[in-house]
Amino acid sequence: MKILYFDPILGASGDMILASLIDLGVPKSYLADKLKFVPGFELKVTQVTRNGVSAKHVHFKIKRNITEKRFIPLVKRSKLPDTIKTQAIKIINRIFKVEKKVHHTRDIHLHEIADADTLLDITGALIAMDYFKVDRVYTKSLKAGKGFIKTVEGNMPAFNFATAELLKGFPVEFMLVPAELTTPTGAAILSTIAQPNEHLVLSKITRVGLGAGTMKIQDYPNLLRVFLGELDNTLVGECTVIETNIDDMNPQHFDVVFEKLYEAGALEVFLTTTMMKNTRPGIQLTVLCNKNIEPILDILFEETTTLGIRIRYTKRVILPRKILKILSPYGLIRVKVSKHQNKTRFSLEYRDIKKLASKHNLSMLEMRAKLTRFVEKQRLKLKT
Repeated sequence: MKILYFDPILGASGDMILASLIDLGVPKSYLADKLKFVPGFELKVTQVTRNGVSAKHVHFKIKRNITEKRFIPLVKRSKLPDTIKTQAIKIINRIFKVEKKVHHTRDIHLHEIADADTLLDITGALIAMDYFKVDRVYTKSLKAGKGFIKTVEGNMPAFNFATAELLKGFPVEFMLVPAELTTPTGAAILSTIAQPNEHLVLSKITRVGLGAGTMKIQDYPNLLRVFLGELDNTLVGECTVIETNIDDMNPQHFDVVFEKLYEAGALEVFLTTTMMKNTRPGIQLTVLCNKNIEPILDILFEETTTLGIRIRYTKRVILPRKILKILSPYGLIRVKVSKHQNKTRFSLEYRDIKKLASKHNLSMLEMRAKLTRFVEKQRLKLKT
């Protein structure tokens, strides 16, 4: 699997993302040609050093300003691929929505974001990522600085209000660096396009690109690094394990608890019988989830009798998988397809089997057998 893996050594901004991808191998002429739908700009790419490390730096010389209201119409009228248009519009709308919320206004409020620069950074970064034709994009946690910075509205937190809103549910590392490390544009691009993963294991690194920020920060290299590489068939990622022991709750209520936990984003929920103090039989409720654990904790405290919860972080190895929808003679069935060492595995969605068994007045065993036979006949199609 071919991937891009971003490593915000210190900063992450729209121009740093673009600069790192140019350093990775995207030709300047290719970008300039694809960005022609934006009128009145010149792309400047220079080689700079940050704390003794050489990296690319990008600057757009704006000859004609563009108002925010023209961003999306320009993207829609461009000749960019539909996938890039969709992603660009999503990122732009996220920024607009957050800025309106932060400033409590109906009008777009981008004092700290240069208008045309923002559009060029977003679309340029997407065009550059598309150039490599990767299967997935990942990133390490983004960085937040401390203290305050000067803005047109006075001194504001280095961790910008809009940036914080854009990074809800995304891993952020707080640094003792008095500077704005992640900009709203950088946050919007990476949190939309990339999946967070701190401990990705690359089977091969093909290229490395370095993008430099404009600021020179004492004792720290203001750099964003990106790797072009390959992943093995298995993916290694982080997983949060949440556990609690319960011995005073009606077991019938677990059905609702499970339903709400999955709706809140749980990856897996299961129960294990256990013996608790005073030799009382109890249940250990375990939830596997990603790093956004607050909704999970709220559900456990509201919907169960627990008084305490254990949290730990672990690694997990998962196989690449995809969900296919297949129209069988009995109705629509979802099939999970995974691969390991060139061998393809199939599993049928339980809820679909249950629904179709009831519809056709068959037992679960009969319906599973019929659907399995049908899916087996589709094996060659599924492999492709």
